[in-house]
Amino acid sequence: MRSLRAVSLLWLGALAAAPLAATVRITIVNANEAGVGFNDATPATPVGGNPGTTVGQQRLNAFQRAADLWGALIDSDVEIRIKASFEPLDCDATTATLGAAGPATSVQGFTNAPLARTWYVVALANRIAGRDLAPTAPGHIVARFNSNVGTAGCLEGSSWYYGLDNQHGDALDLVSVLLHEFGHGLGFLTLTDPETGEEFLHDPDVFETHILDTSTGTHWNAMTAADRKASAIRTGAVVWDSPSVTAAVPNTLSGRPTLTVTEPAAIAGDLPVGTADFGAALTVAGVSGDLVAATDAADAAGPATTDACSALDDAAAVAGKVALVDRGTCFFTVKAHNVQAAGAIGMVLANNVPDTSALGMTGDDDSITIPVVSVTQASGATLRANLAGGVAVRLRVDPNHLSGADSANRMLLFAPNPVQTGSSTSHWDSSAYPHLLMQPNNSSDLPHTVDLTLPLLQDIGWEAAPGTEPPPGSPRDAVHRVVRPDSTRDVERP
Repeated sequence: MRSLRAVSLLWLGALAAAPLAATVRITIVNANEAGVGFNDATPATPVGGNPGTTVGQQRLNAFQRAADLWGALIDSDVEIRIKASFEPLDCDATTATLGAAGPATSVQGFTNAPLARTWYVVALANRIAGRDLAPTAPGHIVARFNSNVGTAGCLEGSSWYYGLDNQHGDALDLVSVLLHEFGHGLGFLTLTDPETGEEFLHDPDVFETHILDTSTGTHWNAMTAADRKASAIRTGAVVWDSPSVTAAVPNTLSGRPTLTVTEPAAIAGDLPVGTADFGAALTVAGVSGDLVAATDAADAAGPATTDACSALDDAAAVAGKVALVDRGTCFFTVKAHNVQAAGAIGMVLANNVPDTSALGMTGDDDSITIPVVSVTQASGATLRANLAGGVAVRLRVDPNHLSGADSANRMLLFAPNPVQTGSSTSHWDSSAYPHLLMQPNNSSDLPHTVDLTLPLLQDIGWEAAPGTEPPPGSPRDAVHRVVRPDSTRDVERP
């Protein structure tokens, strides 16, 4: 057996509080010193089924709740230990590292290992081997979360929600974020560097054996490092190739959110979009209208702009039409509020940085009743270049294509260009609809369930708990609502 050193990279990533029937014991190991983190004695009022009366106890209860949720879904005879802490992590007034979790070690060559010279995260290897392969380690998974969120100079205006009922409002639901991060620790990640294509441990990991590049028909474990580096940025061509997930896809995903350009003919066609955590849900019928630029009036703060961060200077030009605005400067909800006040029937936000995947938009404003979507910087430039001659669009759901999957119902993995360190190829693609737990962006409306994560874990060697239900029999109807990138939160995401 060859043991992997502790990996220094931590992979960034309405229930009652009644006890859950666990088929594997998952224990939270408190790694905080006295008086901080889980031992913070600041008084707190019990909230959302969390009976803790101090901040530290509420944090520990939320961690244990997420652990119990996973413990009721997977089966193992070996206890899983999560070495956990709350501590100050990187942040400023608008962005913050929320937290991270990942395997403490990985191993290969253990008893009953299905694949030779292949790395398995230690919690999974323990299950397969039937014994603890790291008995003296304080944790099989390591989790660190930011204790400063919401304090002065650290993601101001936000806060952790420690309730167990998912009724978090504008706050950050800790249990949802923990479910995601624990998923990484259980094996939802590759130990290959997508920036270089190099295998960190010089042999493939089991996750990598299921990554297929459909443009070449080759799995990652059969590629060279150069091949993997090139594959990691082939958006839409990198898929999860294994039976459990593929079988569950049709009952989990819904139609693809789309911006359809109907005129002019030169640019007519469908554009993928990112959706918002506010506004009207997209439908199959959709909303149709002319696309027009939204401009702010010049004022003491500066010249006229196209970011819709103040009242529009020509509301009549926008009324009854779809407004095109640029990303930056202010909250997404401020932009949407301003174009809606001018009479727009929809909003399209153009990214201001190069990307190959449209971004999701954070925010919470129940007064916004128009659909809001985003497009890439390149698509935005094309749309804006054609406005003078007239552009007609429809914001809709395309029912003929499952969002986030290819034509064979294989799930797309996140493969943006350029690579996003800590996110690329270790998440579902951001286009999946409705939103899934293991996408690079978490959604404020995620239930405390694990959707396609469980069948993926089965594909790499986990066993589901006896009687565990498969993913829901029909897709959720709610719009895909994306709020924050994995491990960070940027209030406006400028």
